[in-house]
Amino acid sequence: MDCCLVFSQPGSVYLFCKRLALILSYLFWALSLGLAKSTSWRVWEFDSNIIPIMFIGLWETFYFQTLNVSGYTVSVSTYTMINESWVTPDEIYYAQNLVLLSNFVTPVALVFASLAVWASWVKAPYPDFFRLCYNIAASHLFFSCFCIALAVSWNFAVDIYGQTTLEFPPNFLVRKEMVNTKRISYVLPLGVTAACLSLISAVIFSVDRCSIKPLREMKVRAIAKYFKAEV
Repeated sequence: MDCCLVFSQPGSVYLFCKRLALILSYLFWALSLGLAKSTSWRVWEFDSNIIPIMFIGLWETFYFQTLNVSGYTVSVSTYTMINESWVTPDEIYYAQNLVLLSNFVTPVALVFASLAVWASWVKAPYPDFFRLCYNIAASHLFFSCFCIALAVSWNFAVDIYGQTTLEFPPNFLVRKEMVNTKRISYVLPLGVTAACLSLISAVIFSVDRCSIKPLREMKVRAIAKYFKAEV
């Protein structure tokens, strides 16, 4: 069990890397949840005095609507859900599913990674358990990284190059033809950062999994060492 114990010593470099990977995994999940709730996937400015700017998310939009109340100009913040009356483009539809997949898959990786790190801290001599946990955690984190990276990059490319098919409801206050400026929001750098954190965590867990020898191989080595000592 020597190999397993080496990777379970508190204060060792290996345990530090495992803790770091676990912390990065939790941070990635927090960023992924933030991306899901963000209304800044697209930021459009309109040639309109009623709605000068709109923040478009995956499920809802946010904008300031200018109203004239008794001769006074009032700006009202408004949230509008993106429902069936909108023409939802493919990049938004698939981004919704990809982000949801990531947010449901990541907790599975966090559970197994937390169990493995806890077992390493208490010096549990179960190499096969470590390998299983790290394998599950790494595979789920790789998948989550792919989902987030694809969602944000696809949305950014289609929006910037003007190939989106997003259309507002017929009775909406503005039309897509009234867009005069498209801003680059924080969603792209935040998504890339989240994907990198997930990738780093997955790589660390993969390296740990490959570094731990299976229990059967360790028993064979222990037996061989025992007989060699006897001789």
